[in-house]
Amino acid sequence: MPRIAIACAVLAACSFDANYRGGRYACSDGVCPTGYTCSAAKQCVTGGDAGAVDATIDAPPHALTCADPAPFPAAGGATSGTTVGRNNTITAMCDGFVMNGPDAVYRVDTAAGAQLEVSLTASYAAAAYVISPCQTEPATPACEGNMLAEPASPLALAPAAGTHYVIVDGTDAALDGTYVLTVTVH
Repeated sequence: MPRIAIACAVLAACSFDANYRGGRYACSDGVCPTGYTCSAAKQCVTGGDAGAVDATIDAPPHALTCADPAPFPAAGGATSGTTVGRNNTITAMCDGFVMNGPDAVYRVDTAAGAQLEVSLTASYAAAAYVISPCQTEPATPACEGNMLAEPASPLALAPAAGTHYVIVDGTDAALDGTYVLTVTVH
């Protein structure tokens, strides 16, 4: 610590703002910390311009659970993630398989007549499936269409209009790893 103080005294250019008064939070996902709102410029602000941007700090990541799923845009998109260190909160039966590994939850909203396509690549034995509603008790609902997407085997559904949840899940409770999930709505 003394070396930093000496370097700052010599350079007279060091500063630290522990309250982040000099920067803004980014809200690329439309989510801001408590007390802030997301502006059209995708910056979290408190009632007006909060000053010059010194650092961009994004809102906390989603927990990837039914209570806090990560949203997909209306047209879908792609995201990468991991189930390492995650829990098995959803156990579902899809296409004769019991999905009981660590999981991650994503939300997608569809309009009437929309097609939903889901594809997955993973570093471990994993699958992706769609459920609605997202619940863990008393029982997880069956997979929509009784289908799942596995690496090199995407799924395509014509779900009812509304909110659907895409779950990335390990096929075995002892398996976890990284994945890339792609959801397309058209």
